[in-house]
Amino acid sequence: MNRKYLLATAVISLFAASSSMAFAQGGVKIQSPANGATLDALDENRLVYEVEPGPRGDHVHVYVDNKEVGILRKLKGSYLLESMAAGKRNICVKVVNKAHVPIGVEQCVQVTVN
Repeated sequence: MNRKYLLATAVISLFAASSSMAFAQGGVKIQSPANGATLDALDENRLVYEVEPGPRGDHVHVYVDNKEVGILRKLKGSYLLESMAAGKRNICVKVVNKAHVPIGVEQCVQVTVN
């Protein structure tokens, strides 16, 4: 094997390990909709997510344009989004503690609703 291949393999391994470790400390992954997606206002739009609440988190809340629209107790699954008005919308999944206070672990995607 050549040095470039070994170096590339090492870098990829380090990146994968650091990503896994960071997610173990708490993380949110919105799998769908993708950031920048266009959603049809007349369709049933589902939020597909995966969460690792970390040591300070308890469960997650869903927000659309900074308004809480749902409480999720499962760490992986989907949530049916209520119909949204046309325009640009910001959808966030935030990890919260038992007092329902966000702890700073979140992911947001911006979508356009037609």
